[in-house]
Amino acid sequence: MACVSLALEKAEILSSRVKELLSSGQGYIRAQFGVDLGLKPELYPTWVILSTAALGLLLLLALSWAAVCGGLVAGKKRGSSVTQASGEPVRAHFTKPAKPEEQKKRNKKKSAEKAQSNGRPVTVAQEEVKVIEPVTKPSPEIRAEKVW
Repeated sequence: MACVSLALEKAEILSSRVKELLSSGQGYIRAQFGVDLGLKPELYPTWVILSTAALGLLLLLALSWAAVCGGLVAGKKRGSSVTQASGEPVRAHFTKPAKPEEQKKRNKKKSAEKAQSNGRPVTVAQEEVKVIEPVTKPSPEIRAEKVW
């Protein structure tokens, strides 16, 4: 019986501290943002306060675990190594789908290679380079008249 009463006493102390923390947090939100949440932590029973705090901690732990494990999984390369009977690792090869622009470039290169493979040289039209000389306007002569 002594253990149960000691556990209940500790639970009440912990619950009262959490209630104080909620009250002060609610006061801070009201002062900073002007929002009244309408919560009255002193009216809630001990088990509600403690179970809510425990669920919050459990959720925080789960999210941290997911972030750490997700970071480890995302950090690995997608090609996993597989060992063969000879004992050396073999990488799995994944092909990345090409973008439409890259497909067009590849098709142009292939057509250029085919044209050369026929024995005919490929003539590439060269653009004419026009040299434009800047036109300078003659500056109007300023004549200063002497005033006597």
